[in-house]
Amino acid sequence: MNGSFGDLTPLLAPRSVAVIGASDREGNLGGLAVRFLAKFGYAGPVWSVNTGRATVAGRPCFASLNDLPTIPDLAIAATPAESVIAVVRDCIAAGIPAAIVWAGGFAEVDNAGRARQRELEEACRGTALKLCGPNCIGVINTSIGLTASFSSLMTELDSFRPGSVSMVSQSGGTAITAHARAQELGLGFRLTISAGNEAVLGIADYIRALIEDDGTRVIAVYTEGLSDPPAFAAALTAARQRGKPVVILKGGATEVSGRAALAHTGRLAGLDRTYEAIFRECAAIRVHSTEELLDVCLHLAALKPEQLPAGNRVLLSTFGGGSGVIGTDQCAREGLTVPPLDDDIRRRVQPIASPLASTMNPIDLTPGSMTNPKHRANLPEVLRTLAETSNVDSIVFMSAGFGALAPELVDMFEDLRQRLDKPICLSWLSPPAGILKRLAARGIRAFDEHARAIRVTGHVARYARDLRHRIRHRPELTRQFSWGDFVKSGDVVVSENIAAQILEAAGLPVAKGRLATSTEAAIRAADEVGFPVVLKAISPDITHRAAAGLVALNLETADAVARMEQRFRARAVELGVGLDGVWVQHMVAGGTELLVTAFRDREFGVMVGCGMGGGMTEIIDDVVFARAPIDADGAVDLIGQLRTLNRLPHLLSDVQRAQGADFLARFSALVASVPWPSFTFEVNPIKLSATGPIAVDGLLLTE
Repeated sequence: MNGSFGDLTPLLAPRSVAVIGASDREGNLGGLAVRFLAKFGYAGPVWSVNTGRATVAGRPCFASLNDLPTIPDLAIAATPAESVIAVVRDCIAAGIPAAIVWAGGFAEVDNAGRARQRELEEACRGTALKLCGPNCIGVINTSIGLTASFSSLMTELDSFRPGSVSMVSQSGGTAITAHARAQELGLGFRLTISAGNEAVLGIADYIRALIEDDGTRVIAVYTEGLSDPPAFAAALTAARQRGKPVVILKGGATEVSGRAALAHTGRLAGLDRTYEAIFRECAAIRVHSTEELLDVCLHLAALKPEQLPAGNRVLLSTFGGGSGVIGTDQCAREGLTVPPLDDDIRRRVQPIASPLASTMNPIDLTPGSMTNPKHRANLPEVLRTLAETSNVDSIVFMSAGFGALAPELVDMFEDLRQRLDKPICLSWLSPPAGILKRLAARGIRAFDEHARAIRVTGHVARYARDLRHRIRHRPELTRQFSWGDFVKSGDVVVSENIAAQILEAAGLPVAKGRLATSTEAAIRAADEVGFPVVLKAISPDITHRAAAGLVALNLETADAVARMEQRFRARAVELGVGLDGVWVQHMVAGGTELLVTAFRDREFGVMVGCGMGGGMTEIIDDVVFARAPIDADGAVDLIGQLRTLNRLPHLLSDVQRAQGADFLARFSALVASVPWPSFTFEVNPIKLSATGPIAVDGLLLTE
């Protein structure tokens, strides 16, 4: 299957290739590419282009692009960096639709290289040329023998094993390592794309092209920095809509954000959590090693279309009790459950299983199920019956050894796999020689370690969950708001009283409060908002007021208010800070406390988050984010991602969760219109009680 890759078809599945700079000189990469294309059976014309060469690798060589028999789909610039710009301009002038630049010496090196890359980008701007690179290993398409690459992988192999996983990577070495390992496992890749410095085409462009390709079942991505973050998110969204899994290994995502360090958000958000939010929204699968990337991709490629779990319940089938016990613990770490089997299923299995078998979950079939001919004859029916249980969503089949009987077990497993709508994952400790390759020939990624199979099962369950959630970026819900009516130009720390006014003006519920600039005014304010009250000092110099001794709770009398207001003034003098007054607020008691927050991420724009609030915010560190704005349904599901509420669901009733989600959604629509290039707006906490959500503290930072 050659496949169609949309606008990138000339690059990824070209009908003809020109190799510019090819020669028979030892070490010449262009000549190597010509020989690789012949070796791996690329069927289209391959033309070498090099002034003064009559032949390359036994084929005619042409002096220039204009001398070629026809315009090639793809030109490979196998030339040094210094001549790349001229070569690319020649390609554009000749009307060649796609080109690959292997050479390094561009933005990855120094100022001169960055200037050279800018010149390359300018040369391509406004043209139709689809350029891959520079500083890349190129493109391999195993389905057509396209080896537009100089990788040593082609030296080590005699042929490619085509697969249904395609990979795009900013690191050529990472891509080739993954491809080589997939080949070694007997499963292979379909396409391997080294994106390099992304002067023209970026990761997002390649993802969109692979979405169009019917032969690509799973897309693997390795990325460090993004040239176009919004386009990346849009491409992931498109993959989700098409039901095509994207598995991402993200490098460089542990930078600690210095943004808004005065607020909880600055310590809790950070670059990595922003990426987690994007991956969650787009149902992209996040992995943390090349090995894990391969495990997940190759397993997903082995599943039938739409064969995804409906939940996180797992059936563990073993030939030994210890494996089941350990596997159950590993499932718990992956967020998977191992529920008891239906009584009806157990009653049906008991008469046909080995007498020593346990029909609990995890299932212990015992080795006798295979070594005893009578029990082995019954084993396929046992497995089919177990798989029919209605209260599991995935199956992990754990095997070990069995020597000469192993091929028979492979046939049983394959029969079971073909019958099931549920995903099934196989691990085999100490597999007999050739068994894993035998499984690979049937498209099955079998693992030689049970923990890896369970880890992959967890990834697939979370992927299916993310496909079901309703968290979506809804930019059309953005609420226009007159921020300048409340925040003066140059204000950095916007005090709580102003933050409360903004929330009130936006129609969000806020606990009654008044700003008082004298003792008498504080007493009047307390009467107006209603006792008991909270007193909080208002100062642009202090944001964490409780730690400074400038917050007092549950004041029930005018005398208590007067004494505390005077104490705050004395404390401000001790600290050497200015005091704009005190915020006198009605004391809202009870209810679960949530943090609601927003900030502008430098790559993905305004992010909104929620977490466990109040004094527990930093202690628990349980907060999740999404791109703003989101709607109420998305907010319900975002709140549902909190670990604390998953473990202690009684903390929030369904009604309270809906009320909190309504606040979060409306807040997200408000902050989506914030005008400042950098800001944090934190409401901590909002209290969720029987009467609904209410904000009791707020902080806005505009830098």
